[in-house]
Amino acid sequence: MANMQKKKSGLSFTWPWVLGLVLILLVVGGWMLKPESEEAKNLTARLQITVIEELGEKSNMDKERIVDISVYQVSSGWDAEFILNADKGFTTISTKQLMWQQAIAILAPLSEFGELKDISISWVYPVAGPNDKVTDQSVMSFRLDKTTRDQLIWENVEPSLLPDIAFDYKEHSVLNE
Repeated sequence: MANMQKKKSGLSFTWPWVLGLVLILLVVGGWMLKPESEEAKNLTARLQITVIEELGEKSNMDKERIVDISVYQVSSGWDAEFILNADKGFTTISTKQLMWQQAIAILAPLSEFGELKDISISWVYPVAGPNDKVTDQSVMSFRLDKTTRDQLIWENVEPSLLPDIAFDYKEHSVLNE
């Protein structure tokens, strides 16, 4: 009988904690699933229009230019991430140079968006993997902060300098073949 009382009191002590944990998870989960704000949707739409005006709706490989645009509110504005399909050049070198040129072409008007702090761009391109299976992969990515962008005179920026002025610049080995 005493043994049963111990089990019962142990269960009664555990249930409030389990119930509290479930409630916390529901509240946090509901907050995380909250739809984007109107401000974020409007900014995303304006960014999409800017990219399409500068680079067109499709790449020269007939893929939608914009894979994804994500905006994130930060303390003093917004950060934006662009995932874009790259155009194919005549050679690997010309393909890389085309990515640099097009990045400069969209960074100039995007820099006029005063609310944008960091802008990250990732270029997607078909890459042959094992067994010659071709998949779209990020082949170049980088980030530019507002301070750096504000110091540049975009008409004078040589595209080949992009790796030197960007933060977190990464390039897939396929661009060096």
